[in-house]
Amino acid sequence: MTTPVPARSAGVVLGILGMLGFSGTLVTTRVAVTDFTPLDITCARIVIAGGLGAAFLFLTDQRAPPERRFLLPILVMGLGLAVGYPFFLAMALETVPAVHGAVVTGLAPAATAIIAVLRTGERPPLAFWIACLTGFCAVLYFAYVAGGGHLSLADGWLFLGMLSLGIAYVEGGRVSRELGGSVTLSWAMLFLTPFATLPLVIGLDAFDAAAVSAASWVSLAYLGIISIFLASVFWYRGLALGGIARIGQINLLLPLTALGWSALFLGEQITTTAIVCAIIVLASMIMCLKSRS
Repeated sequence: MTTPVPARSAGVVLGILGMLGFSGTLVTTRVAVTDFTPLDITCARIVIAGGLGAAFLFLTDQRAPPERRFLLPILVMGLGLAVGYPFFLAMALETVPAVHGAVVTGLAPAATAIIAVLRTGERPPLAFWIACLTGFCAVLYFAYVAGGGHLSLADGWLFLGMLSLGIAYVEGGRVSRELGGSVTLSWAMLFLTPFATLPLVIGLDAFDAAAVSAASWVSLAYLGIISIFLASVFWYRGLALGGIARIGQINLLLPLTALGWSALFLGEQITTTAIVCAIIVLASMIMCLKSRS
């Protein structure tokens, strides 16, 4: 059955809103790490998103817990999306600019596709692997040049972040087909909220709220409200209305958009190498996804 044009258009709009919400993650994380530790940022994001998830489930009358067979994939999704990815990203952005992270995160579609291939036993064509290798080499070259002739520990953190994100997308995508993306996300955050609350409570005595800049507070709120929750709600709804194949391509613009935010809000210099490598990664990821489909 063909998707009606108004639904497709709405899906595109929601997909773009979701992508824009995701693209601000690097800049706001870079700002937040000046006053918060990576653990603080990770836990605060979960607690904020958990509260929003609880409100969403209550207001939409979807309070029944998911079936037992969904629990492990939901937990894995939550650990990858809300623990591994933000923690590794914050660790990296303590020492490298957001521009650096923007180029490396362009590998997220390839990481997701490769994990999906391994998870399902699918055998994609040779073009898929060539595209993945091309994108990886472009990122590796950029990291090497940006690191002054060597790879840094931050690059390792970023690659671990991409791995976490890929696992989260694959496991979450499998469950979302039956429960819906927003419901799956909400339960994932709720499951993790008690564990994330404990470190925040323990650290309250040594925490000086007055010493934290307004920019860091705004960035932390953005990461919890928009980056991890509202952007995901828009994104999953866009996928449902406009089709996964069509709307999924919008997220390929995320690295280039993140480069723009880095220059606009942080005043970071975008080198020719960064732009060229980002474009190569973009082209490689498009080839990667098209060859797999």
